[in-house]
Order: sequence, then structure tokens, then C-alpha cells
Amino acid sequence: MLQKLRVLYEKSVIYRVFVKKYKRYFIFGTISLIAVDIINIFPPLIIKKAIDILPKETNLTRIAIFAGLFILVSLCQGVCRYLWRMNFIGTSFRCDYDLRMAFFKHIETLSQKFFQKYKTGDLMSRATNDIGAVRMAVGPGLLIGLDAIFYFFVIPPVIIYLSPKLSLYTFLLMPLTPFIAYKIKDIIDRRFRAVQEDFSRISEKVQENISGIRVVKSFNMSRQEERIFLGLCKDFVTKNLKLAIPQSLLGPAFEYITYTGIIILLFMGGKMVIDGAITLGTLVAFQRYISMMVWPMTAIGWCLSLLQRGKASMKRIDEIMEERPEIVANNIRVKPFIPAGDIEFRDVNFRYDPKKELILKGINLKISAGQRIALVGPIGSGKSTLVNMIPRIVPVNNQSIFIDNVDINTIDIKILRQHIGFVPQDTFLFSERITDNILFGDEREGDDNTSRQFASFAGIEGEIHELPHKFESYLGERGVNLSGGQKQRITIARALAINPSIIILDDCLSAVDARVEDTIMKNILKNFPGKTLIVVTHRLPAIRGFDMIVVMKDGMIVEKGTHEHLITVNGLYTSLYTKEVLEERLG
Repeated sequence: MLQKLRVLYEKSVIYRVFVKKYKRYFIFGTISLIAVDIINIFPPLIIKKAIDILPKETNLTRIAIFAGLFILVSLCQGVCRYLWRMNFIGTSFRCDYDLRMAFFKHIETLSQKFFQKYKTGDLMSRATNDIGAVRMAVGPGLLIGLDAIFYFFVIPPVIIYLSPKLSLYTFLLMPLTPFIAYKIKDIIDRRFRAVQEDFSRISEKVQENISGIRVVKSFNMSRQEERIFLGLCKDFVTKNLKLAIPQSLLGPAFEYITYTGIIILLFMGGKMVIDGAITLGTLVAFQRYISMMVWPMTAIGWCLSLLQRGKASMKRIDEIMEERPEIVANNIRVKPFIPAGDIEFRDVNFRYDPKKELILKGINLKISAGQRIALVGPIGSGKSTLVNMIPRIVPVNNQSIFIDNVDINTIDIKILRQHIGFVPQDTFLFSERITDNILFGDEREGDDNTSRQFASFAGIEGEIHELPHKFESYLGERGVNLSGGQKQRITIARALAINPSIIILDDCLSAVDARVEDTIMKNILKNFPGKTLIVVTHRLPAIRGFDMIVVMKDGMIVEKGTHEHLITVNGLYTSLYTKEVLEERLG
């Protein structure tokens, strides 16, 4: 039995989040709390003594002594209350910090598949609302719960000491307390979880509409989105009202039990005073002690509500914390690894879902250091998936991809990515200065001159200088105050700023014209000599001078060679190239 209780305790939110790490604060806080509750015994006894001597005492000296004692006891209580508040409430904010940091760090390690499973709004809800509920459970929830328990241990013995018979009458209804608590706590758990899930849906909808506000406005769908949001909010209110019912019942139910005890006290205690069984001072002290029991009765309801909320929220946080990354950041190689840039794919097969067809089928490809390679082919042919495998954005099977004849799964993932300048299709910029965005991946000490240099390589320096604050300009969310082409070029500058051994551009120049694209390519080749360059593109005229063009279709390499060689083959590449040239002439 004791072993089971120990296991349950160690699995509880309070132990995992608070006690396990902050045991010292928990002990000091508990000692201070016990001291307050013990000190709280004395004021009613002092009042009892003072009342009992009033009819007999003509000298006010003893009354003044009792008054002084009362003030001294109150001061001691104040000091101890400060200590337990600092140790419990103050430490709960430390727990909040720890939990938020652990949650954020864990999310940073997770793979793309995780972010396809969970929406941004849902994750934000868990990172804010749920963690806040856990803090309330391990702070105020734990504090008032312990306070109520100590009151139950401290006050009843004193009451029994004053009058066993009167104690029996006033505590007649107390056994109802644990019964009511047991019945209601599971209802609170279920309903609070439903409320949190609804809050996640509301967060998702807000985030989605803010991110896609241009689309919403351009299709004139504001009213429809408002109606959908109104429905979500109404559902949220309905579930909160359902949650409020059991929460609202707890406090009053416990209070009524206590107040019923006070009514019994007035009838039975008054009769006992008249009969001379107890003194008037004893009755007054008794009434003070019974009134004190109103707090723990109310506190039980509040405590159970906070703990059940915290428990439900911790389950939602645990769902995320139990997710495991597909790609593990290992540290297999101890020595620094600086690749020359040789890349080899050996019979690479890949699928995102085990139940679906292969995205890549038997890819065999050798890329020598310093080569300029272009991947071309129809949409959905697997080009992006292939380049995503090089920095291990997607999981890679062992012995399938090699850099400088070293299996990339045996290279520390952080070191691997330090030497790869990767620009994905989806451009993302942070709401920071342009300089900060360009130097984002550069761990060295950078300055404005450095950011200007790489902006120049990406063909964006002139346009940045036209902005009011130039490189000090702050960008809106996802760089909303820039054009598509400007955002793409800043992301290219960001990739070049880490001075990579391998540069990968995944169709990231679609929003710039052919002239600007040609300038950027020339800048990269001129300023990064000897670097391996891999470009995924649909603009075939821009890659005519590349060392090798790899043509993909349905997840397979169907052709490869120089532009001149592929044209003579008269296959898929020739068809794509002819179509592209014709579109350029007609455009």
C-alpha cells in the first residue's frame, strides 16, 4: 500500500514540477506554514482568558498584557506568512520558468512530422495556458491544500480539549467533506480538459487568420471567418459554464457544512453556558475556532479545482514532451568535421509515411566537391525531398548518404548543419532587424558591414538601403513588409553568412526575375569558389553552364549530364527546356 502511494506521489504534478527540484524551498515553506497554523491557535485562547477574567478583574494591567500578547502573536504570524508565500508562490514562478524552457527546448528538437501533427495554435495554448494552470496547481494549489490539511490537524485537538461534548456536535457533518470532494474532482478533470482543447482550437483559428489575413481579405471572407470564430467562442463559453458548475459547488458545499456546525454551536454551546458547563470565554474561543474551519473547508474546494486543472494541463503538456524526434542530434564524431563538399547518394529510398508509396526510389548520385549541380524535373518528382536529406531535415537511413565518404548519420547533426547553407522553398524571416536576420546562423561576432557584404552577394543590398532605417529596419511578422523576391534574397544572404562548404538553394529564386537570378548565381560562384552548389529550379536557362544537371521524375533520376549532353539525348530535359524558353519568349 505504501509503495503504491509512493508511486502515485512521484507521478503527481506537485512532485514532478515542484518538490523534486525545489525540495529545500518546499521544506522551508512547509515549516513556515506549520508555524503560522500553530501560532493561529493562540489568539482565540488569549481572547478566552481575557473574557473569563473580565467579571473578576478591576485592574487593566492583565488586560493590557493579553492585548500585547495578541499583537506579538499577530506579528509572528505576519513574518511566517511572508516566508511561506515566498517559498511556495515565489518558487511556483521558478517552476513555471523551468517548464516553459523545457517545453520550448523539446519542441526545438522535434522533426517536421511533429509539426504536421500539431497545429501552431494548439502548441501555443499548451505553452501558455496549460503551463499557467500547472503553475497555479504547484503554487497556490499546493499552498492552500497544505494549509487546509494543517488546520484539520491543529484546530480539532484544541476544540476537543476545550469541550469534547460540544466538539462532537459541531463536527457531526464533517465526514461529508471527503465524499463530496471525491465525487466532484473527476468531473472537474474531464470538463477542464475539454475547455483547454477548445481554447487550443480558438488559438489555432486566431493564429491562422492573422497569418492568412491577406487571403481572407482578398477573397472577402471576413464575415464567414467571424461566424466560424463566433461558433468556437460560444462552444468555449458553454464548456466553461459546465466546468463552473462543479467548481462553484465545491466551496459553498464545504462552507455550509461549517456554518451548520456554527448554528449547532450557538444552540448547544449557549445552553451549556447557561447551565454552567462551559464559560462564556470558552464559547467565544470555540466560535473563533469553528469560524477558522470555514477557510480549510473553502480551501479544499479551491485546492481540488486547481489541482485537477493542473493535472489535466500536465497531461496535455506530457503529450508533447513524450513525442520523440525522428532525427537525433548525436555526438558520434569527437574530432571537428570540416567537409570538402563531396556528396554521394547510395541507393536512397524514402517515404514520409510507411503506408504510402516511396517518394524517392533507388537514387544513386555522386557530387564532387566544388561542383555546380542542378536538380530539375516536374513538380512532385522528389527534388526537395532529396536536398532535405543532406542536412538531415528528414530522416536518413544508415549507409545511404555520405559526405566526404562519411555516413552523415555518424556526423554530429549540429556540426553537419554548420557547414550547409540551406535555403528552403518556404522563406521565413524573424520579426527582428534585417541585420539580425542575415547574421542569424553566424555564431561569430558579426556587424553591419558583414551583413551588407552578404546582402550584396544576394543582390539585395541596394533595396535595403532604400528603406528608412536601412539594415536597422525591423521586419513585420514573417517579413510581411517585404516583397516575395526581397524575402527570398535575404534568406539566401542568411545562408551564405555562415560560410558553408555546401550551398543548397531549393527553388528559392522563383520570385525574382531571370536577370537578378543570374547575378546572384555569378556572385555565389565568384565569392564562394570551391564550394559545392546544389540548386533546385524550374528556370532551366539559368543553369546551362552547370557542371551537371540531374533530371528527376516520379522519385527517380531519369537523366543526368551537362546541358549540351542532355539536349542531344532529346529526352525529358529537352522537353522541359524547350517549353521554358518558349514561355520566356512569349512572356
